[in-house]
Amino acid sequence: MKQFTLALVLLFSVLAIAQEEKKPEIFPFKRPELLVGKTVTIRPLTDEEIKTQKGYHNFYKDKYHRHSYHEIGFETSDPKSLENRVFKVVSTHPKYNNKLTLEAEDGEIIYHDLLENYPEHYYFEVEGGLDVPNDFYCDYFDRGVDDGKKGINKWAGFYNITVRLDTGFITQQELAVGLSFEMDSPADFGLTIIFDNGEKIELPQKPLVYSEKDGKKHTHLELAKESDKKLFSEHRITTVIFGKEKSQWGSDFTPQEGERVRGIIKCGLDTIEERMAQN
Repeated sequence: MKQFTLALVLLFSVLAIAQEEKKPEIFPFKRPELLVGKTVTIRPLTDEEIKTQKGYHNFYKDKYHRHSYHEIGFETSDPKSLENRVFKVVSTHPKYNNKLTLEAEDGEIIYHDLLENYPEHYYFEVEGGLDVPNDFYCDYFDRGVDDGKKGINKWAGFYNITVRLDTGFITQQELAVGLSFEMDSPADFGLTIIFDNGEKIELPQKPLVYSEKDGKKHTHLELAKESDKKLFSEHRITTVIFGKEKSQWGSDFTPQEGERVRGIIKCGLDTIEERMAQN
């Protein structure tokens, strides 16, 4: 009986591990050198990627990056030539760190351009995950000004969200992290944000302002409560809803997008804590 019980415990443990959500891949952005020494697998393309991209982009058979690897189109490689193959990232170019040298298990050497503004062309699954330094997500705050003290007005934007780090105009904080969302929506009020742990922030009276410039609704949220700061910096956004209905574009965040937002917000909050301690 004890052996049967132990077997059940082991079975459920294995099932729990198997069902555990895989951590999202981290796009190296401006630090492709973090990949050096890592073993990576070229993930399969999705059906949508096959339809739009046709194949893998920016893989080359020569060190000068002139001839695409198994070329089927401009800068495009045949999916069958790379899918699920395993490589070790040997090095980056000494001058251009986005140019990677990859070595296959059979010793074949190929080359890849990792472009910081094209996360959709990131095809690596990193064995053991990518280790990033504490300030990694601060790289995304690449617009605006920062005097190194409390004179900060900078922002990071992608997809349908902009994260700002500046004076808290709404909450009157000396420095605040603010989030701006934009989406198509018939609603005039209501913002719901859902996180990967199931928690929600529901603001049914939040105004949604129409902009003639882009034809979308916009809203802004500043993080003031400590509970909100903790939630946004420790958990990934999965869904944003304007009004009561999800939008066709912009409501759903991939795990990678959610992790990026979480990291950027945490950088902003850590920066505020550091600057306010300077006095």
